[in-house]
Amino acid sequence: MNDLLSHLQSLAPHPAVVVTLVVAVVGLVIYEPVSGRRSHARFVAEEAVHGESARLRFYRSWTLQGCASAVAAILLVLALPGVGLGDIGFRVPDVAGLDRFGITGGSTSTATLAGMLTGLLIAIVGVVVIGKLNARKAAGKPAKEPQGQMKAILPMLPRTSAGRRGWAMLSLSAGVTEEITYRGLILLTLAVALPDTTPRAALIVVAAVLFGVAHWYQGWTGILTTGFVGGVMAGLYLSTGSLLIVMVLHTLIDLRALLIPVPAATTDEGTHDDPAGRTPATA
Repeated sequence: MNDLLSHLQSLAPHPAVVVTLVVAVVGLVIYEPVSGRRSHARFVAEEAVHGESARLRFYRSWTLQGCASAVAAILLVLALPGVGLGDIGFRVPDVAGLDRFGITGGSTSTATLAGMLTGLLIAIVGVVVIGKLNARKAAGKPAKEPQGQMKAILPMLPRTSAGRRGWAMLSLSAGVTEEITYRGLILLTLAVALPDTTPRAALIVVAAVLFGVAHWYQGWTGILTTGFVGGVMAGLYLSTGSLLIVMVLHTLIDLRALLIPVPAATTDEGTHDDPAGRTPATA
């Protein structure tokens, strides 16, 4: 498979197509930060009153919003001549392309990929164990006031089994839909709107900044953290030519939040927290 960025920059669609893509992306990168901040403020207000039932409602709302954005991006690309779904990452991953990202050290094989996946599995298991140990250690101690990014995220974390299922669905939705919009659509638009001399690193930085700003509601620490993650995802996407790997990684990163210890609380509408454990990971 050819290098994805070179392919995208060689598309040269009609100027009207480029303008349409640019307008769509500009609308996305303006709307998402403002809408996200307002939605999070409404959530915090409702969560303070209704607890877990508010989380479940907002999980559903956020999931539907993400799906709507991704479907709109897909329909836009399908409707425009000169571009297609393959140009926003709907293609088989080019594992050998990881060499360009500096991961496989110039030699890619099935064994190498299997080793990477095994290492990832071991890391996930290790995080689960550490999370449980930290939760037990923290039990009975007064909670510290969260700061920075955690101040925004902690109220969003589920306290019940139903909440954890809702968060899992939200994580899967975000992992798929945000990659379609913030990697697939945005990088396609940047590639066709900018000259073919634009270096890969510059496009990755721009995509990373836009993804970080989309998480404005998490404050500066959240913008920097998510921006860094967005840059890594953009690099992986351009190197493999597919959204599949970054979708999986994005979903796992969001699911990681289930390991963060959260205080137990009773919620309304007959939904009660699990009596055992203080963290979502112990259920």
